[in-house]
Amino acid sequence: GISLAKRENKMLLNPIERDSRYTIQKEWTGKDKPQFVLRFCDEWICSSSFYSSVLIRAIGHNAERQGALAFVEEKS
Repeated sequence: GISLAKRENKMLLNPIERDSRYTIQKEWTGKDKPQFVLRFCDEWICSSSFYSSVLIRAIGHNAERQGALAFVEEKS
């Protein structure tokens, strides 16, 4: 089987199973520390210091693309 570390790394790089267009990687975004950045087809979608927040957004973005209605809170 695949090791846990390899599974976690694969999920980090490609959070949506069977869709490698989604990626999450740590990047410098102007904050004090690198952030988790979600990209779709290399286009920035969102960033957060928390992996779980970015993963949830990836799932939501994927659902929106498939026709689901999603409500996203806009930060002011």
